[in-house]
Amino acid sequence: MSFPVLSTIVFAPLAGALVIACLPAARKEAIRWVAAVAAGVSFALSLWLVFAYNQAAGGVQFVENVPWFPSFGVSYHLGADGISVVMLLLTGIVGFTGVFVSWGIEERVKEFFITLLALMFAVSGVFASFDLLLLFIFFEFAVLPKFVLISVWGSTKKEYAAMKLALYLVLGSAFTLLGILSLYFVAGIHSMDLIQLANHPFTHGQQLWLFALVFLGFAVQVPVWPLHSWLPDAHVAAPSAGSMMLAGVVMKLGAYGILRVALTLFPQGAVYWAPVVAVLAVINVLYAAFVAMGQKDLKYLIANSSISHMGYAVLGIAALTLSGLSGAVLQMFAHGIMAALLFALVGMTYDRTHTRQIAEMGGLARVLPVIATAFVIAGLASVGLPGTASFWSEFLVFVGSFGIFRVLAILAIFCIVITAYYILKAVQRVYFGPIRVEKFQKLHDARWSDWVALSIIIVFIVGVGAYPSLLTDLIQTGLAPIMARLPESATAATAFGAGWLAWLGGAR
Repeated sequence: MSFPVLSTIVFAPLAGALVIACLPAARKEAIRWVAAVAAGVSFALSLWLVFAYNQAAGGVQFVENVPWFPSFGVSYHLGADGISVVMLLLTGIVGFTGVFVSWGIEERVKEFFITLLALMFAVSGVFASFDLLLLFIFFEFAVLPKFVLISVWGSTKKEYAAMKLALYLVLGSAFTLLGILSLYFVAGIHSMDLIQLANHPFTHGQQLWLFALVFLGFAVQVPVWPLHSWLPDAHVAAPSAGSMMLAGVVMKLGAYGILRVALTLFPQGAVYWAPVVAVLAVINVLYAAFVAMGQKDLKYLIANSSISHMGYAVLGIAALTLSGLSGAVLQMFAHGIMAALLFALVGMTYDRTHTRQIAEMGGLARVLPVIATAFVIAGLASVGLPGTASFWSEFLVFVGSFGIFRVLAILAIFCIVITAYYILKAVQRVYFGPIRVEKFQKLHDARWSDWVALSIIIVFIVGVGAYPSLLTDLIQTGLAPIMARLPESATAATAFGAGWLAWLGGAR
């Protein structure tokens, strides 16, 4: 029997949480290192998957399939295709660095790291599951640690933000569960295996309404306008590592669910609803960007920016082209690490200045040069500067969607200017110019644990920016079965972006 690498990636954080639960609360340093080792195992193995995955063979690899509830067609079915590998890598990066960003937490240290590792466990399970009910169980389990992180270690209306998050996500889950039950009782399918479900001959009518149900359920988690209002409050209330996981990974669960379930199982429904999805995506991009422009709180600005950037991923999905879908998945990864870095830096700045009000800060680069430099890099990645991972993801989304939704793509491209305005303005007002408050003269720059987190994330931002085919080649192998199932009328447009992807892959 081969080594169960996926189960190890998924359960290593949970094992770490159980070990921490057995340690005395007073042993804070030991608790931190156990959390780092547990998250590090998942991170290291997810990075190994990137190189171990056989791209020539493609398909679902590293499969673990054990019957769980055979009478209901449910099994413990884990696997990884190109999309899953990239998302597991994202989870490993954000979870591992989140532990080091949280190194200085002193309140309920034991409970905090148990909760953080539990969230990492649940999210990894979603990305590795190829049984629909198992995926849904992991998806639902992730709500609890998110709620606890915000309500216990949060700030700024933390109880309100936690309750709002839970209500919105449970509402979305209700639609997703309704779609799953419809598969079982209405469509008469007695299997939850995603690979088998993808080959089931759903009628055209079934595809239309099932796609709408499942999309709506997962859209809450993206979040797609107008179901987005829970996210800014949750971000602002969450502790730094909570915001990192929320923006870096949890938001990606919704887009991943749309790809893995809604689009894969109901391709005709995807084609039918694509114009509506594209319009909602561009509203996301523009509306959240304009809201970000008016923010006075730095964390609210980054939160709304995250909603805007996820609109690009949804637009790429709506295009249903190879380049658009590739850009969507790469955007999920690129935005995940970039947003995690931004929220980590906002937390580091707040820990030292005890304010998030942009107008109250200024000149912090003089005393926090490492944090300021990292924020500039993250800001440039947010703008999509060439040489960063975000450049390639946005470029592929624009190439893939321009030939399908030309006006919408132009509006989305225009938003780059808005993003540049509010990000660069925030960088200038917070980190440059004169120091406005005398006590800020004595601030201490990044600690060793901050260095670890910042260095790892920046390496991936720049590394993928310099060598994008490391991930785009993987992503394409995962997209191949999806593209093969799309109606011919939808796949005809893929030639528009195929040349760009071929060049990108050949730029090695």
